[in-house]
Amino acid sequence: MRISNRQLFWLVWMFELGINLLISLNFAITDAKQDVWISMMIAWLAAMLIAYLAFKVSRLFPGQTLLQFSISILGKWPGKLVGLLYLLQWHWVMGIILREQFSFIRLSMLQKTPDLVIAVSFLAIAVYAVRRGGIVGIGRFSELWGPVLLFVLVLTFALSMRNLNWGAMLPVYADTEALAILKGSLTPMSLLGEIAFITMLFAFLEEPDRNALRNVWLGVSIASLILAIGAVWVIMTFGPALSSKIQFPFFEMVKLVYLMEFIQNMDIFLVAIWLISVFIKLTVYLFIASYGTAQWIGKPASWRNCIWFAAAVTLAVCMAVVRLNPSSRMLLTEVWINYVLPIHFFAIPLLLLLVGIFRKNRKKG
Repeated sequence: MRISNRQLFWLVWMFELGINLLISLNFAITDAKQDVWISMMIAWLAAMLIAYLAFKVSRLFPGQTLLQFSISILGKWPGKLVGLLYLLQWHWVMGIILREQFSFIRLSMLQKTPDLVIAVSFLAIAVYAVRRGGIVGIGRFSELWGPVLLFVLVLTFALSMRNLNWGAMLPVYADTEALAILKGSLTPMSLLGEIAFITMLFAFLEEPDRNALRNVWLGVSIASLILAIGAVWVIMTFGPALSSKIQFPFFEMVKLVYLMEFIQNMDIFLVAIWLISVFIKLTVYLFIASYGTAQWIGKPASWRNCIWFAAAVTLAVCMAVVRLNPSSRMLLTEVWINYVLPIHFFAIPLLLLLVGIFRKNRKKG
């Protein structure tokens, strides 16, 4: 299984954009208000650093995934423990992605459809795609639909300009303090930081060289730019006070788009394309969780059989979260920002990089 650097770019871009566009804008605007664009810049820089760490540690052991080179660097049992931590993260986040996708569809379109029907339908399509196509199929799918999503978003921004109040972005760095701006960056940073998943994908690249890192950086940068523009457009449409109270502000903004009474209901097209972006994210996680589980138990050739286990855990987590109904902010703060962001995205990759470099240098010496 091999994907090209171009497919990697589109895959990264769609992976980074989907859920981020849905849930991060509200939280970022609540904290940073009209200075949210500064928060987005901070989040972008952090994601670029995470991508660099993931690339450097993956280059130490070419052809190996995170589950493999963590054992090569730390030894069998410490490496197995690191792998288990990431497997738990991936299975948990798939349930949260399914829950957020379910909540949005339930709120916007299918109010009377049973919870289980929506969740199982979306998950079943993801399972079929991963079993039949693997990472190659996901890469080709991203390459096909990525340009379509980009075109729809650019068109949406262009048609929204008539609704913008440019004065809503003023004053700059007056109503918010540096700490509030930094706090506003944590949600988009924690979601853009998921680019750490490339530690599982570099082993499947046709050319895992520095061009691969450039494509990853480009995908992260374009996703971050669209998030920043989306946040600014939302504030100039609704104002910072109202924007922070809307659950899905970007999609509410799109509902206001029209042109000469001819082009209306743009949200229908955007929702359809956005669901494809979320589908890409779920299938990528499903692939790396299944493949990683197979490697962790020592049977990498049977990774397709592990898809059923990953899908069952994902559905169980999703339905448990739906029943308990914790707020998205609580889940992001208590799990993703306080634990996953500092440990899984920064500390562990940095530890693996430093220990890996030390061991390689000692062998050469």
